[in-house]
Amino acid sequence: MVGSLSQHEEADSVSAGTEDSNPIQFTYDTYEELLVQLRSRGYEFTSYDGSVTDGEVLLRHDVDWSPQRATKIAEIEADAGVSATYFFLLSSPFYNALYEENRDAIDRITSLGHDVGLHFSTHQYWSSEPADEDLVAAVDRERDILSSVVDEPIDVVSFHIPPDWVLKRSYDGFVSTYEKRFFTSIAYRGDSNQRWRDSPPFADGFPGRLQILVHPGLWAESDQMFAERLYRERDDRHLAISEFLNYQFIEDGVSRS
Repeated sequence: MVGSLSQHEEADSVSAGTEDSNPIQFTYDTYEELLVQLRSRGYEFTSYDGSVTDGEVLLRHDVDWSPQRATKIAEIEADAGVSATYFFLLSSPFYNALYEENRDAIDRITSLGHDVGLHFSTHQYWSSEPADEDLVAAVDRERDILSSVVDEPIDVVSFHIPPDWVLKRSYDGFVSTYEKRFFTSIAYRGDSNQRWRDSPPFADGFPGRLQILVHPGLWAESDQMFAERLYRERDDRHLAISEFLNYQFIEDGVSRS
């Protein structure tokens, strides 16, 4: 199998300290393997509407770069009988959630049985901790916008590059993925910056209950390092913007009004 996700995947008796000779590759095949491993160990996939009990997994996706890559991940999960929650970043410079192709991507994700939440960036508003009422008001505004896209309430929020002051906190009006019950009371595994290359998520075994964060933009058909993947996404966005400008404003026969 490509890109081993556990240093003892062949048998639980293999020592967790054994060096992994087949490091993780950030490909769709590897991600599918992760889901197979979790399902084979009897995990059930749950949502953020309650507490997590033994044998349950909260699978979450912060969509920083590409709703289209998120759609591919959602399809892989649906084929595996897995459900997840997708958090969309309204302040992303890479995509506009209101743009038609992105609305279509979000519709596709929800049609596969997945949930949608808000990926909120405090860094777009404050450089230091605001009053709680100001934070909640800003979150609520963005929740309303995203709710208009999916045509249902947005009750769960994941903070983008979370500052310390949102960790282990609860807020009025919405659920945070960084509340103590989800972040410190259970195991947490995240692929941020492709850290799983050096630290496989289950090298020390599979916890009884856990939250997993997977960024869809980090994964593709073939493997690439983090910076290469980011620059490729930048180039793809540049091409998409160029095509939009040509279609909307430059090509003959298109209205300039």
